[in-house]
Amino acid sequence: MKRIREIFLTQYIGAIVIGMLVVQGLAGLISLLVQPIVWYQQRSSHSSFETFPWGNMLPALVSIGLYFVASYLFLAWLYPAEREAQVEQEKPLEKPEDE
Repeated sequence: MKRIREIFLTQYIGAIVIGMLVVQGLAGLISLLVQPIVWYQQRSSHSSFETFPWGNMLPALVSIGLYFVASYLFLAWLYPAEREAQVEQEKPLEKPEDE
């Protein structure tokens, strides 16, 4: 696993994969938001009183969530040292107490 992680880091494959996962999640989110708008526009020309099938959006919502969770886990696995260093820098410096 260490060798695979090293390859992902040195060849920038990991950054590309993380970017692709995030973009796929964002594209799915935009598609999910546009679906009700398109459906209501198509139904406005008809005189039917059907409601939007919200249950059909659940699989897309789950896949979007999985894309974002996978990208976060991959990011945490590839760059743990950088994230720990950022946390260390954000902590305020503690002043030594005078005795």
